[in-house]
Amino acid sequence: MPLLPSPLRPFILCMLAACCAPVWAAEPVPVAATDWRDQILYFLMIDRFEDGDPGNNDQGAGEYDPADGRKFSGGDLAGVERQLDYIQGLGATAVWITPPVANQWWSDRAQFGGYHGYWASDFKAVDAHFGALADYRSLADAMHGRGLRLVQDIVVNHTGDYFGWDAGYDPARPDRGFALRRQADGTTAPSQPPFDRNDLRRRDHRKAAIYHWTPQIRDFSDPRQELDWQLADLDDLNTETPAVRDALRDSYGFWIREVGVDGFRVDTAFYVPPDFFTDFLHADDPKRPGVLKVAVANGKPQFHLFGEGFGIDKPYEDAMARKIETYARGADGVPRLPAMINFPLYGTLGDVFARGHPPGELGFRIENMMKVHADPWRMPTFVDNHDVDRFLAGGDEAGLKQALLAIMTLPGIP
Repeated sequence: MPLLPSPLRPFILCMLAACCAPVWAAEPVPVAATDWRDQILYFLMIDRFEDGDPGNNDQGAGEYDPADGRKFSGGDLAGVERQLDYIQGLGATAVWITPPVANQWWSDRAQFGGYHGYWASDFKAVDAHFGALADYRSLADAMHGRGLRLVQDIVVNHTGDYFGWDAGYDPARPDRGFALRRQADGTTAPSQPPFDRNDLRRRDHRKAAIYHWTPQIRDFSDPRQELDWQLADLDDLNTETPAVRDALRDSYGFWIREVGVDGFRVDTAFYVPPDFFTDFLHADDPKRPGVLKVAVANGKPQFHLFGEGFGIDKPYEDAMARKIETYARGADGVPRLPAMINFPLYGTLGDVFARGHPPGELGFRIENMMKVHADPWRMPTFVDNHDVDRFLAGGDEAGLKQALLAIMTLPGIP
């Protein structure tokens, strides 16, 4: 198919896919030949999508119950592979999945499960509920055979909730009241080194400095708390420590080499110092190189990363948009993440199409994003996601269609 003008290309491809899914599926475009600016992302939460192998559902720790929304429901990697016809029939050209890594299965403190994948215990292992490494490889191979790209959600800010304070936190004596949280399987730490060094009461663990020994964030306007304190009581990694940086590069380079993922979505990017990403992407370490270097070495020169910076601007303001851009491009021009998710556009789309704000606000947002962002074409755009209410919770179907049309035609990856 001849290339269409970039702003219209995703929308027209999506309409063609919806009408002609069999033809679309029969003639996949080679993954290496496609451009991220032309992609349409389908996001799915593995556990909530499709149960391809009931045999891995219940791991015997009281963590599985499809009737309880706090627990695992049975979706897995085999289920995602089984539904690729459905996904491709919608017109999607890339699939972004929640973290498939081994996770904390249940938090007694939160009375909630880690079915979502964002509470890692081992960044280099597939969670038993989702299958095995062979299942992940099978999914990647099946997707690439269809010309689909695979984006893995990753976390570099924290692990699961394995420690905290039973008494009030004293920054002068953080060891006072400190306690490890014993899990249902008897563990009190992530299983992967060096993240298993999490006992503040041990001198060797303190010296390793794998974590920021800090409590939950109390003031999100405080930059130090945002970067160094715990988000939602999740154990905050000290990404300034070389051993942590080495382990994270090694962990995520693994998925590029061993599975062939085509991109990463970086969770909670705002809670990690921006300069971390320069090292994460570009480090020259011969044993644990930056992930972009790993991607190039494995035949993926177009490997994409986009970060999550949950920031929404008020009408006619752009402070959050500018903060978001600092994670893609530093004030000194040093490149960081190739892209960030366009949260300010999401906020304005909802204001205008769901909440009745004047269209001039959207006009400002579009003009502003073209000025503030160096590469808005590679920023994923959306009208709702897994962290917010769905559009129709506050809007109507006509508004939803207009919002979807907007993200299909404006610069960005819808």
